[in-house]
Amino acid sequence: MTTWDQDLVQQVQEGRPGAFAQLVREYEPSLKRSVFQFLGDADAAADVTQDAFIATYENIHRFNPNHRFFSWVYRIAINRALNQIHRNRFTQSLANQDLRCPDPTPDAQIEAQERAARVRLGLTALDDKYRVLLILRHFLEFSYAEMAMVTGLPVSTVRSRLHTARVLLREELKKTSG
Repeated sequence: MTTWDQDLVQQVQEGRPGAFAQLVREYEPSLKRSVFQFLGDADAAADVTQDAFIATYENIHRFNPNHRFFSWVYRIAINRALNQIHRNRFTQSLANQDLRCPDPTPDAQIEAQERAARVRLGLTALDDKYRVLLILRHFLEFSYAEMAMVTGLPVSTVRSRLHTARVLLREELKKTSG
């Protein structure tokens, strides 16, 4: 955690007005984008992000200063997103995301969009414990250490579970590609 983060968290814990608002301004955009990766719905992502910040504020006294603040609030938000998915049976969300391809040819764009849609559908078929790791690694580009911190798993478990997730996703993709 940076000194800036440490100072603000300490100020929040001491009850200084405005300190938490600074943390929210700093981290809300990236947190909302991350939650959107799970939910595929901008309004739901905004709601979950807000809920995560409320829970963070209410539990700021439990924050361990040896960890990164963003990792802590990220874990809270992702847990809330997963709860939302379970609660609402939000399984089609990833398949409904806006699909873009930088390739200028129309055929290549269509092919890339179809491939991306198959990947997203394949992700929705996976158990949360695997989907989370694939999204953290391949969509959000987290390191293994960051993934371990967010999930609360040892790095060795993250590596082996990520390998299993890739195998399972590959199997799902084979089913959809005929």
